[in-house]
Amino acid sequence: MADKRGFVRRNRGLFNSNTGPSHTNKKLQEIYFEAARDRRAMQKCGKESETIQHIAAACQQLAPTEYVKRHDGLAKIIHQKLAEAAELIDNKSPYCKYTPVNVLENEHFKLYWNQSILTNKIPFNRPDITFTNKKSKNTFLIDIAVPNTHNLVKIITDKQNKYQELANEICAMWKQKAAQVIPIVMSFTGAIPKSLSQSLTRFNLHPNTYIQLQKSVILGTCSIVRNFLHYK
Repeated sequence: MADKRGFVRRNRGLFNSNTGPSHTNKKLQEIYFEAARDRRAMQKCGKESETIQHIAAACQQLAPTEYVKRHDGLAKIIHQKLAEAAELIDNKSPYCKYTPVNVLENEHFKLYWNQSILTNKIPFNRPDITFTNKKSKNTFLIDIAVPNTHNLVKIITDKQNKYQELANEICAMWKQKAAQVIPIVMSFTGAIPKSLSQSLTRFNLHPNTYIQLQKSVILGTCSIVRNFLHYK
């Protein structure tokens, strides 16, 4: 009997005589949704509770699959825009149907997609995109990330530090005048840092390219959340 009275006290709103059936049903639905959400979370990645920030950008179980799809969608746009600007490709297909070639090259430019750079004892030697201007002897090491909004600045700094040693090595090996690390970072909600516009300008890409990047990321995030909510 004591346990029953305690349950009633904790859920007094459900048993208040002044509340109608609709109020009671609404409260029960909220409790059921929270419980179902926690069950999904425990089944998916072993966490006791979930937030949208965790589902969209911090779940280790989703990282190798769902996050990679969203990441690659963003990277494909950059790769396609660079290939078009450098006249490395003629086919202007939608980015969602675009399949990057591992190596594209002509007289003036070379473009790598997800290729390791052969070096001596440098652990981080595989940026997402490597773009070389043969005429000006400039190389750009481009790495993509879609983190939580509060991690934007940290991720940018981490990527710059991560690939700086590789940039120095490329200058020496390929006899480049400069090799720059360019992080392309956007939060899972589409929030962008100020540095993104500067990065696009360095590649001579249209400033409005960020709109297409945002669209790709937001659609990717919606897909991730939808798939998670339907996970059984």
